[in-house]
Amino acid sequence: MTVPKSMTLEDNVGVRALRLAEVFVRLAKIGVEEPWGLRSTDLRILNVLDGSDSVAISEIARRTHVDKAWISRSIRLLEEKKLVERKLDGRDSRVSLAVLTAKGRALLEQIRPWVVNAEITVLEGVDGKRFKADMDRLLQNAEAMLERAEMQTLSIRR
Repeated sequence: MTVPKSMTLEDNVGVRALRLAEVFVRLAKIGVEEPWGLRSTDLRILNVLDGSDSVAISEIARRTHVDKAWISRSIRLLEEKKLVERKLDGRDSRVSLAVLTAKGRALLEQIRPWVVNAEITVLEGVDGKRFKADMDRLLQNAEAMLERAEMQTLSIRR
């Protein structure tokens, strides 16, 4: 593959996505973390649980791309705040499930208007439906690349 000499890394989609993610992290800190006392990981966990009856801890880790041990510690803190409960899977007692409590759901309902208004603002002039579809595809492609890279790394270590 030939790389055009005029292409700078600043023009790279990954660099652009990281810059965008950094802005969103700062916005989340101002608009969600500080007013409601939630860390970024806490909010990501609550988002995964939103609209679900229960989700396995391992699935939360997979979907958030956060280490399973870190997710477990975060869920413990969310349990202390009475936002999440943990229960065993009825089909497999080795699987720990997280469940959003009524207090957790109420908190998300308080946060939701801020998030929706922020999305309306950030998507101004952008076809939101198309952008989200493109973002989903980028995530699929990036996850596939990550999986291949991790498999390669494992085979090199052996």
